[in-house]
Amino acid sequence: MTREITHLINAHIQSLHSKAAGPLKLEDAIRLDKGELPYPPSPQVIEAIASAASTINRYPEVLGDTLRAKLTEYTGTTTEQIIIGNGSDDLIELIVKVFLQPGDEVILPTPTFFIYDFATRVLGGVPVWVERSGDFGLDVEAILAKITPKTKILFIANPNNPTANLVPRQILVEILDRCDRIVVVDECYYEFCQETVVDLLPQYPHLIILRSLSKSFGLAGIRAGYGLSNPTTIDYLYRAAQLFPVNKLAIAAANAALEDQAYIRTNITKIHHDRGRLAQGLEKLGFLVYPSATNFLFVNTKPLGITSQALVQSLENQHIFVADFANKQGLDAYHFRTSVGTTRENELLLEKITKILLA
Repeated sequence: MTREITHLINAHIQSLHSKAAGPLKLEDAIRLDKGELPYPPSPQVIEAIASAASTINRYPEVLGDTLRAKLTEYTGTTTEQIIIGNGSDDLIELIVKVFLQPGDEVILPTPTFFIYDFATRVLGGVPVWVERSGDFGLDVEAILAKITPKTKILFIANPNNPTANLVPRQILVEILDRCDRIVVVDECYYEFCQETVVDLLPQYPHLIILRSLSKSFGLAGIRAGYGLSNPTTIDYLYRAAQLFPVNKLAIAAANAALEDQAYIRTNITKIHHDRGRLAQGLEKLGFLVYPSATNFLFVNTKPLGITSQALVQSLENQHIFVADFANKQGLDAYHFRTSVGTTRENELLLEKITKILLA
């Protein structure tokens, strides 16, 4: 006997879209669609993972104190101000879980990182979208006007994903001064821009900062991220977190990556150099390329009269993958995002786009 179970599923979960596996990872494919670092992690990371593998019959540290200790040195904070998680995506959902009740609101300046919206919906919250200004900056008055008694959290990605721009520090300070809700500043791309508000943590107890080890450290496949806030907030986040939020191999990899700062700086220097060359190449083809403080470029195809969907599909047919943002929240049909790849990958991207435009 078969039984229908749909009626047992929470209504807000039923409203979510099904996930698909995505395109096959072809051996000759150039993957510029996920914001990943194109270079492998430090050799020290590989060694650390191999060494830790022999002990994976044992559980990892409950609070990941060895990693937290490394992060105190890196961030200039204390262990009690740091929480680690299974990537920053995990920490986004954890923050929503701790501060939100079903029906509460989360303010999201749009366009921005889709996981904020996803985590809010998964936990029964209500995303409240606020349009950004023409240059994708924050409209402080518009944000404040959206605050209601149900508002609990404001997410600000800085630099923003997908638009790659930085919010000026004085704007963030103004928001922190005037907004008494939880303000999450996501500094996932901190290493590429070196702009942070970590020094403001003692002054603003409602501030939470998120960081990632996926991008600049090349650990996207390991899933390790961390958050910074005051000790009280960190304590409550840990109370609601999984007992083992980060696996043993990820802790070993993150510790090793943090120890090899020279390797990280070398990769960031290459990204900065190649980002400029790629931006110039796209601009020469007639695209509008927005200023970037990250390891990716946000590109407007409208000046060439081609939709981003058409361009992205043509590139995919040639095994080059970039991210299409056509008609995403807050955007029209003319935007795509491309990671900065290796020098050769960037050259191939420009070559393929040139052929598409000439066809």
